Amino acid sequence: MYYLLLIIFYPISVLPFWVLYGISDGMFFLVYQVFGYRKNVVMDNLTKSFPGKSQEELRIIAKQFYKNLCDSVVETIKLLTITNAEINKRFTCNYEVVNNATGKGRIVQAHLSHTFNWEWGTVASNLNMHVTFTALYNRVTNEAFNKLMYKMRTRSGSIMIDMDDMQSVMAEYQKKDICWCFIADQNPSEPRRGAWVDFFGRETSFFKGAELIARRYNNIVLFGTIKRMKRGYYHLQLEKKYDNAKATNDGEITTAYVRYLENEIRQQPDNWVWSHRRWKHIRKASN
Repeated sequence: MYYLLLIIFYPISVLPFWVLYGISDGMFFLVYQVFGYRKNVVMDNLTKSFPGKSQEELRIIAKQFYKNLCDSVVETIKLLTITNAEINKRFTCNYEVVNNATGKGRIVQAHLSHTFNWEWGTVASNLNMHVTFTALYNRVTNEAFNKLMYKMRTRSGSIMIDMDDMQSVMAEYQKKDICWCFIADQNPSEPRRGAWVDFFGRETSFFKGAELIARRYNNIVLFGTIKRMKRGYYHLQLEKKYDNAKATNDGEITTAYVRYLENEIRQQPDNWVWSHRRWKHIRKASN
């Protein structure tokens, strides 16, 4: 099955970008106009997150989100064949924030989010950082797709660690020259054990592991977000937030990240993944 996927996707990957974006436009018509993929979820999320916007304004955001989503699909397929020079031209970052902080016996960890196109960031970052870009990921249920995604994500030498293996390998990797990357806006597997923070007016459970790791090992903490500059071009902006994580209070880093994330989403709302069921969990009252 894996090789069948390669046979299907490799010829698509070699197509020039103008053709790929034509395919993306066709996908958008099917996903948005014909099938309405999770349209109710997207509109419900947007309506509750931006109560001051009109329905027309929300539809404009939703429509552009779907266009960005379809672009991200063809751009991810392009990772099979895109050259390093091309991806460096299309995905930029102030990598010096990481490079200036490493090499001093300290680990840097970046808290990022599901903003497009994070898959390109996984590859581009390891081409430009002085240390190895290391990220956690959730396995795709289909083993063939999981293998294909792993191949694309690690093509530049990035390390991808299964979330289920995090606890057993964390101490070992803390001894290596790496930069941790945490996609910190995802739902925790056990919401009741997550950090509950107000997010767009709703109490929301956030993955707490990134903060726990930062405080345990006193890692340098960066926050970052990916901006879509124009079609096919992105910029990851990193900011150093905590140099002494061990001195922070419980929940402080997570709360600060959520405030940062909310502000960044407001600036470019169509570039965040609104089709996720981000608010599916409700906090249960403690006895």
